[in-house]
Amino acid sequence: MCKTDKAGAAGKVLPNTAAHDIEALPYVIMADGKSDSVLKVDSVRLAQDELLVEGWEASTAHTALNFWVDGIQQKSVCSDMPRTDVEASMRGVNPSLKCRGFQIKMHLIKVPYQAIQLAWKTAEEDSPRLFHIKVPTMDQAVGVDMPEDITVQDNADTQPSTTAWDSEFLSQANWQQLDTLKVNAHLDRFGIMPQRSGLLAGWVVAQPGWELWLCDSEGNVESLDNALRYQREDVVELFREQFGQHTGDAGFVMPWPYALMPGAVMRLIAYHTESMQAFEVFRSTPEEVSSDPEGYARWAFTVPTPAEKFNERLNRWEGALIEELLAERQAYFDAQSTEPDVQVLGMPPKVPTLSIIIPLYSRWDFVEHQLLAFSRDPALLESTEIIYVVDDPRILTAISNEVENLHRLYNVPFKLVWGHRNRGFSGANNLGVSVSCGRQVLLLNSDAFPTIPGWANQLSHLLDTHPEFGMLGARLLNPEGGMQHAGMVFFHSSSWQVWLNKHPMAGLDPQFDVVPEGMKVIEKPAVTGACVIMTRELYDQVGGLDEGYLIGDFEDSDLCLKVIHENSKVGYAPGVELVHLERQSFSSLGDTSFRTLIVRFNAWRHTQRWGTQIQSVMKKFS
Repeated sequence: MCKTDKAGAAGKVLPNTAAHDIEALPYVIMADGKSDSVLKVDSVRLAQDELLVEGWEASTAHTALNFWVDGIQQKSVCSDMPRTDVEASMRGVNPSLKCRGFQIKMHLIKVPYQAIQLAWKTAEEDSPRLFHIKVPTMDQAVGVDMPEDITVQDNADTQPSTTAWDSEFLSQANWQQLDTLKVNAHLDRFGIMPQRSGLLAGWVVAQPGWELWLCDSEGNVESLDNALRYQREDVVELFREQFGQHTGDAGFVMPWPYALMPGAVMRLIAYHTESMQAFEVFRSTPEEVSSDPEGYARWAFTVPTPAEKFNERLNRWEGALIEELLAERQAYFDAQSTEPDVQVLGMPPKVPTLSIIIPLYSRWDFVEHQLLAFSRDPALLESTEIIYVVDDPRILTAISNEVENLHRLYNVPFKLVWGHRNRGFSGANNLGVSVSCGRQVLLLNSDAFPTIPGWANQLSHLLDTHPEFGMLGARLLNPEGGMQHAGMVFFHSSSWQVWLNKHPMAGLDPQFDVVPEGMKVIEKPAVTGACVIMTRELYDQVGGLDEGYLIGDFEDSDLCLKVIHENSKVGYAPGVELVHLERQSFSSLGDTSFRTLIVRFNAWRHTQRWGTQIQSVMKKFS
């Protein structure tokens, strides 16, 4: 806390001047070891005869902002606006902080610029803090020269085809000071993957006749007409009186396809086609974003977009970008690949008929429950090898320390495989299959438990005796006994504009799963990957599970559609039952909204690949 100086006899409370560059770094007040109040100024601008200061604050209590000149409070107007980027970044600092963006403006009438200070006062304090702000000089009200630091690339190959903005356009523009009654805007998020591309999001309102252009410090330009636009009710409320109906679709999000480095500058320029007037509306520097596909998604998916517009983002640019990042990561890992570590506990069958592949992510405590069930199944132990694939470095030490005890306790031979990194559901299963020896492979989730002995041998026998089926899935039950899975179907979501997977009888009593007498295998459009069996030959032929999905979901139905594409059928064996706890490891992947958007990306990718075939498959089952 800063000291509060008080006048003596009169008891007058005087403000404190903080020796802090509020434009360069946020000013933080600490309480009980946590950030209690934070203030940051993003921009200081002159618009005609007004001073405009924009920024953000986060505080646990009510605050007040105004201007002071020579110790006297000035008349000003302060407007609030949402700052989702601040809320996201401050959530981990102190969840109690309430965040807002602000724009505070003051009429300038014979005021010495160097004497203007921004005053900030929290509810708990008697006096405000004063911050010196760097007010730009207003050389001319009109006819301002083109900013010296705005440049344009001469190389025609780098110029976007959608714009006519060239050096002649800039040099002939009649540059003005910002007029927020004509155009107002804010950049909420601006991130770049260095030397690659970026993403911008914010809002803008403009009177008719004004074109809006984004220009970076490397001279790359794009029209804001290329942005995905959407309604922002908060902007409508703030600017209805000034801009009326022109506040519609004020929100925008768009990619920045040009390579930039940290420290680059982005400007929004307004240009009037008739008068040739131009002015800078805002400028911003980017935050650095990870080029790892999951890291990029965790950042990009927090950039606000209405649910109905998210698919448009994927169709227009983001889906292809994430796929590209996934492919690059896979190519890197393929080039850097090393042999997996394989630890053998006991003596698995030398020539097993079946290999059971079980990935372990986040949790490994279910291993003991599975080994207990396997220990009571002599036929399984005789003909089957069990392979656990550790897919999470966080659990490697713990499980490595326990596997020997678990083997001795249950006397079940198994292999423990570590591939030196997290590979995801598809990659972990593919790794497990690559080190397996069985003629058949059975993919099994770590939270799936057989109810009776003989289940694996039964699936193996059904696969051998029904060669028209390329893969078979079992019936999965919820712990309370209701059905979880009896085959999957595809349905088209009109709101998301993608095909989704559905378990038709989920939650019902198994008695409602009516099976024709004598039928042991029923054809289905798809089955879940939580328990599925196929020959090793077919698994290799179709390329195994696709590792191009982000984190999880749709890999199993993708595999089913690959099998159907090879003119084989997908079957469901209702006579084989397991209990499945379902998604026990997914809670570690992020909050619900993030997981939902991951599902939407994977559904989009799945539909891009298989949409036409899915329509054909579902006609067969309609």
